[in-house]
Order: sequence, then C-alpha cells, then structure tokens
Amino acid sequence: MRRLETVRQAWRFLSVVNLFWRVHQVGRTLLVPFYRLVDYLPERGVLLDLGCGHGVFLALAKAAKPDLQLIGLDLSTEKIDTARQAFDALSDSRSQLAVSDISEFPEQSVDVISIIDVLYLIPIERWDAVLRKCYECLRPGGKLLLKEMDRSIAWKFALLYCEETLAVRVLGLTLGNKVFTFPDNAAIRGRLEQIGFQVQEVALDRGHFVPHRLWIGDKSMPGMRAVPRS
Repeated sequence: MRRLETVRQAWRFLSVVNLFWRVHQVGRTLLVPFYRLVDYLPERGVLLDLGCGHGVFLALAKAAKPDLQLIGLDLSTEKIDTARQAFDALSDSRSQLAVSDISEFPEQSVDVISIIDVLYLIPIERWDAVLRKCYECLRPGGKLLLKEMDRSIAWKFALLYCEETLAVRVLGLTLGNKVFTFPDNAAIRGRLEQIGFQVQEVALDRGHFVPHRLWIGDKSMPGMRAVPRS
C-alpha cells in the first residue's frame, strides 16, 4: 500500500512534466524503494538531495516529513527547471533547487544528505572526494543516506546492469560516466568509515527485482544507529 501511495504522490507532483518524463519518473518510483528511504529522514532540519533530478524524492520527503527544509542539487539544467515548476505548482517556497556541484556547498550547513543511485555514474577515483565533501557539509549528528546496489545478489545485479545500460548508454536518459562504477559492499563501507562515518547497512531489495542497498553514515555520533520509524 505504501508503495502505491508513493507512486500516486509522484504522479501528482509531476503533473507539470511532459508525459514521457512523467511516466519515466513514476516508473522509477515504482522500482526504487523511496517509501522506505523516507523512514530514515529526520522529522525536521535541512535535507540536501545530491543528484535530485526532477525532485521526486524531495517531494516524497516533504509529504512524509513536512517540517523538513529541502535543497536539491543536480547537474542537469533541464531537470532542475522541471523540478522548480513542479514545486511552484505545490506553492512550496521552502524548496531550494540549483544546478550545482556538491563542491560548492558550504560546510556544516545540512542535517541529512541523500545520494540515491548517483555515484555509480561517477568514476571510482572521485568517490572519496564526493563523500568527504558530504561529511564536511553535514552538521555534527547529521547523516548520509547513500543508496546504491548490492552486487553480491548476482541475478538481480545482472537485471539492473541491463536496465542501466539501456537507460544510460542507449537512451541517454541520465547524465554521467558511461562506464558504471559498482564497488562491492565492503568497499563502500570501507570508504565511508575511512572518511569518519559510523556506518549501518540496510538491505532494501525485498519485493524488488533490483538489489537496492542503503548505507547510512552517521557523523560524530558514536554508539548511535539510525532506526526507521515504526
């Protein structure tokens, strides 16, 4: 039921988008467990969605946690313009959307950063710089929600790889590196821990044909673990 409600919310939010992108993004909402990701967001504070695209996750976050302040960054001017139109239609004046790189963002300015299926389009040698900048941008006690893929689930990973090859290399629906970067689970955890995060891993693939996995990085909160709402 929650998944279907999430799809309905995305469809309404994207009412100003052309039919192709509206169907595409609603389809992605059906495939990606956004409805579970929002459970790990705080009730209030500042959320930065890195690689926000058309703003769907930000809209779903706002619906679930109305006291959150939203910031979305993306490298696509077209997607940011569309997201602005969608939020304007909601009369949401608290949302800030920009065509920008995380490197330009001020330190200790946000409470939670989400990166959902973005880093696989970035060469592995640039991951540490991005993750370190995220750590610097978080306030003490903040957290990073990094959603990537669990390549240890071989058959689901194979399906995912075919899907991304079609979307990125053939149709060009997403900006980024054409050579995908899918480190194993231990490598992702190790990079986060080396930067200073306290890390928790959560499998999100149940009920999905894609091996979704979430890495939660807590900043300067020893002994505390992120727990979703009941």
